[in-house]
Amino acid sequence: MQVKVEKQPKSTLSINIIVPNDKVKETYVQVLKEAVSAAEVPGFRKGQAPQNLIEDKLNTSELYGEVVNKLLQTYYPQALKEHKISPISNPKVEIKEFEIEKDFEFTATVATKPEFKINEYKADLKKLYETKGVEHKGHDHETHLSANEIIDLLVKKTDLEVPQLLIDEEIERMLARLVDQTQVLGMSLEDYLKAQNKTAEQIRDDYKKSAETSIKAEFILQQLINDEKIEVPDSEVDEAIAAVGDAKTQEQMRTPLQKWYIKSVLAKNKLLNKLIEEAEGSKEKKNAK
Repeated sequence: MQVKVEKQPKSTLSINIIVPNDKVKETYVQVLKEAVSAAEVPGFRKGQAPQNLIEDKLNTSELYGEVVNKLLQTYYPQALKEHKISPISNPKVEIKEFEIEKDFEFTATVATKPEFKINEYKADLKKLYETKGVEHKGHDHETHLSANEIIDLLVKKTDLEVPQLLIDEEIERMLARLVDQTQVLGMSLEDYLKAQNKTAEQIRDDYKKSAETSIKAEFILQQLINDEKIEVPDSEVDEAIAAVGDAKTQEQMRTPLQKWYIKSVLAKNKLLNKLIEEAEGSKEKKNAK
């Protein structure tokens, strides 16, 4: 296997992989054997019919498609391991061609974690809180910063280019949620677009900025959780699950993936509360003097 890795803009890598022809043929033989063993031919037990009899009846394009899938599943992970690449997106795969008598060449484009700098922001949070206090002076209720205000300021203070692959993936997720929501309302996506007087492309454009901002925020919050040494013990995750009354829902929340997600949410909440307390504490101390 030959692998060539090229850096692209915005923390994106292009990984070109060439699988030698002998491995292509070896994979083809494996796929063919599996197809023969699964074939049912009248007059023969399952998997016992002569290979030449079955091979003539197999759909060649489907057979080759399965060969390509196996090659991708085998050699893409190998290339990542050999070159110590840790992608944070699904690969965008391009296949130049596939012929059983040639090497198999494909390119996988992936996003990697971007390097970024969060500029000094704590003084700005304090100023934001003080400004908000002046604007709301005379109101009965206390003035507090919101999580969204904190996140918006952090995004503005951070130099970070988001990989386009991640933006595209987030847009697709947002569109999938939109389709689900319209179905719940008994509408088709086409009906929704007509009601909004927008095209699908315009909806994608609307989602683009939101997707980019939410991904930026995710990177920033995770970095600050590390910087501020925010920790969430398992006991707090268990308490959050126990607070949900329904036993069936509790059981669903105890899977490793769900517990990881809950821990992530709790860590973000802890971080945001810490930043709010720090920003608002300075004002309270001034008032106390």
